[in-house]
Amino acid sequence: MKKSILFKLWQFPKLSETFILAQIITAIKCGYKVNILVEDLLEINETTHGKLIKKYNLIDKVVFEDYRIPKNKTLRILKAIILIFSNISNLYKLKTFIEQHRKFELRHVYIFHFFRKLKNFDIVHVQYGTNGKPLDILKKIGLFPPKLIVSFHGHDVYFPINRIIENNGYYDDLFKYADKLIANTAFLKDLLIELGAPTGKIETIPVAVNTNFFKPGKLEINTSETIKIITVGRLEIFKGQYLGIECISKLVSNGYNVHYTIVGTGSQEEVLRNLIQEYSLNNYISLTGRKSQEKIKGLLQNHDIFLMTSITDPNYGVESQGLVTAEAQACGLPVIGFDSGGVKYTVMDGETGFIVPEFDVAAMTNRIEELIDNVKLRQEIGKKAVIYMENHFSQNKINDIWCKTYNELSK
Repeated sequence: MKKSILFKLWQFPKLSETFILAQIITAIKCGYKVNILVEDLLEINETTHGKLIKKYNLIDKVVFEDYRIPKNKTLRILKAIILIFSNISNLYKLKTFIEQHRKFELRHVYIFHFFRKLKNFDIVHVQYGTNGKPLDILKKIGLFPPKLIVSFHGHDVYFPINRIIENNGYYDDLFKYADKLIANTAFLKDLLIELGAPTGKIETIPVAVNTNFFKPGKLEINTSETIKIITVGRLEIFKGQYLGIECISKLVSNGYNVHYTIVGTGSQEEVLRNLIQEYSLNNYISLTGRKSQEKIKGLLQNHDIFLMTSITDPNYGVESQGLVTAEAQACGLPVIGFDSGGVKYTVMDGETGFIVPEFDVAAMTNRIEELIDNVKLRQEIGKKAVIYMENHFSQNKINDIWCKTYNELSK
């Protein structure tokens, strides 16, 4: 009989989380029957996402995390009583489950009943540590036999998470009862260990880049007068696009003919526009807003240098890997990034790009100038980047790792 995996998500499909869609498809390619547990099913557009979702019939695999709690208080109580007595053999475990929470809520009866029905999967793969509840508690009381994998992605290890969740032992049960914890870089692994995760349970598996999709789109490097530089990412403080703008200001002052494209939307858009205006860079910088994966690929293929401007933000954290650097390199772009978080684990410094000290605008500007001035170097680094991504971060390479991980757990 085919082995089964249940992916536990919050929302699906999120355009900003292509790596989760790729993970689900990986499990299917590994030969597993897949279902997707979600709280919220989002609109599916005719994008690359939409085509893949239809190709693999993923909507038919969705299970809604709906506890079916009646709105009417009387009905809510009566149904809870019926659920309790229809599962009398699990009464002690229900009592234990309820006691694991700070205070009794009737909804705990419904949650217990809902997840008890999902016990026949071989593996449950949780995306983001914050989605691990209540599976950690169910594993703790011995009512959830599937193997439990939890993939952490970065912001889910910075407390208070989302400025709400405090670190008061929040992950203690998850670390103890999960079978495997996944970090995408050695940087994220170290953060998990600092929080108390057992080293032996952590496996480092990078997020893959689809090198069949992200690939060079031109044979000749740009030798025109204008050098095109690009950054892709949400317009938030920790993405550091304001530092990229400062680099462009210095380049223009030094007489370089450049154009900087910033792709993304977010809370810092007005701040960035004002900064562009302040530096009189309207003719040198474009803010394009959000773009589809298809459009991003086209933009990467049509640019010369990628700036990874992400930095450490005390209120958010830092990039744990920086998948967009992999996508840029797969398209043949040299990457220049700050030494923040796990960015350096995706770029070979001096080979496929350059890593410069965090916040050091002068160092980043110098590296940009080096690549502008030396066309041959730019071309050589771009070619090395493509090979490096194919050999170490391609979907096929990472799929093999995941198939091995899943198979070992489902024995």
